[in-house]
Amino acid sequence: MRKEEAAAKFYAEGHALAKESRWSEAEAMFARSAELAPAASLAWLSGAIACWHQHRFAEASNAIEWALHAIPIRATPESERGIKCFEGEDWRGVEQAFRQLLDKGSADTPTYLFLSIALMRQKRFDDAFDQLLAGYNKEIGEADSDATRPVA
Repeated sequence: MRKEEAAAKFYAEGHALAKESRWSEAEAMFARSAELAPAASLAWLSGAIACWHQHRFAEASNAIEWALHAIPIRATPESERGIKCFEGEDWRGVEQAFRQLLDKGSADTPTYLFLSIALMRQKRFDDAFDQLLAGYNKEIGEADSDATRPVA
């Protein structure tokens, strides 16, 4: 079995376990999937959600960061400012910069994910989870549109 096929198998198994709220086992399957396909952002984000349900916020944040490595970040003045704040661990600055993108209506997946991490670091867990889910759903939409886009 090729790596991609094995990664897809673990990813599917993770979702089956998540549907049963077997979060620890689901997290393990998502981690195996991400290990085999590190550029698969949805495996990392699914793992982050599984960690979240176990109140393992540091691990969720780490998985979100790995997902961000797999997702192109659109360069805007706000995102560049937010990333500088992120690197300096200025979590309120990260929140302000990426909320500006939300307010403009030009949010992409990284906008939600950076916000999730910033809110998590500020111990605003409910809001952080909402942003994680928004980013996850946006990324699923991107993956679906990529799958249906005609090949040139």
